[in-house]
Amino acid sequence: MYRAEEENARPPLLNLLIMVTLLTIVVSLYYLIDYYLVRDGSNGKVTWFAPNQSCELSHAPCSAELGRFGRITLALDGDISPLTPLGIRVITEDVAPEGVEVDFIGRHMDMGVKRSLLTTRDASTQARQHWSGEGQLGFCSSATMAWRAQVIVTTERGRLGSWFDFDSHPPASTAEQLESSVNQLFSPDERSVRRDS
Repeated sequence: MYRAEEENARPPLLNLLIMVTLLTIVVSLYYLIDYYLVRDGSNGKVTWFAPNQSCELSHAPCSAELGRFGRITLALDGDISPLTPLGIRVITEDVAPEGVEVDFIGRHMDMGVKRSLLTTRDASTQARQHWSGEGQLGFCSSATMAWRAQVIVTTERGRLGSWFDFDSHPPASTAEQLESSVNQLFSPDERSVRRDS
């Protein structure tokens, strides 16, 4: 009788593995439900979808799938440099947006949020809409600034979004003026050096 109970008893390691497996399944189910069932968006939260990381926004338009809710494509027109007007174009496909906005934020430095609200002329077609607007990047003293463009689409199902990373470079004249100003500020004055010696 005691031998039968010993043979049926599970080792403690097996019990631990069963608990870890059950916990993993519960967590996975939570994330799957959260991913596929978008909330109504009344609390202002954005459901983010990862973009295609191989795209260079400074060279060509970039696209991202919004899960099963559609697709967006972002293009920037003009010189991607600070304090220069920048044309913004977004194409939405298989989404019925109530509004589209693009936020420019610094990736490694807090530059605030530069928000651009876009408008459309073809709101009647749901399959493919063209949205456009104008924005501007903030000024940074570094030669290259890392930016993130966050595209947020407001729909009746909630706010959906994706992001695209790119770098901005100041025009050569601006960079030279900035370097000259910095050199003048921090270069020691010859007269003060002579007085000290």
